[in-house]
Amino acid sequence: MKRMVGPLKRPHLILLISGWVLAAVLGMMLWAFYRQDDAEPPRPLEQGAAVNLVDPSYPAAKDERGWDYRREVEADLDGDGSPEHILVTARAERSPASATEFLWDDGQPWQVLVTSPAGETTLVYSRWVQIGQLRALIGEPQENGKHPLILLEMTGANVSMYEVEYNGPGQTSAKHLVEVPIINQAGPALLP
Repeated sequence: MKRMVGPLKRPHLILLISGWVLAAVLGMMLWAFYRQDDAEPPRPLEQGAAVNLVDPSYPAAKDERGWDYRREVEADLDGDGSPEHILVTARAERSPASATEFLWDDGQPWQVLVTSPAGETTLVYSRWVQIGQLRALIGEPQENGKHPLILLEMTGANVSMYEVEYNGPGQTSAKHLVEVPIINQAGPALLP
């Protein structure tokens, strides 16, 4: 007797194959999850560690279209008695519906530029910020008259704070102050 697979058997075959594929995918995910437990979680930066806040993938935006988000302030960062111009900008266009609203994506490149009284511009921050924003604060004056530039980087995964010391055009250094994780980056958290 010859056995034939008719149109009624085909849906059963598709379900059977789909079940095996699903079982294989779930098995690989489970295997990867248990292997991850052996991996060391990422280490946060040490407080006060020197950092480079300029990513070469995002060169300074010079009059490019789309960098509509701008916040500007002046402060004497280098302690010479003359204020520098600080620009915080992000590649986000204004909404056509409202001049005060911006069209945000899941992430944007952000930049901070410091311009000396003589007009020399120094890029001190240039990074992609995923699901977040950047805030710049001017610190209290130090004994030498300098004001530190404090950058607060808020992303969907953590909040980081950096201190930038500006000593003149092209002369900056940055250090990591604190990082607070918002989500568990080492893997999924188990529910109680």
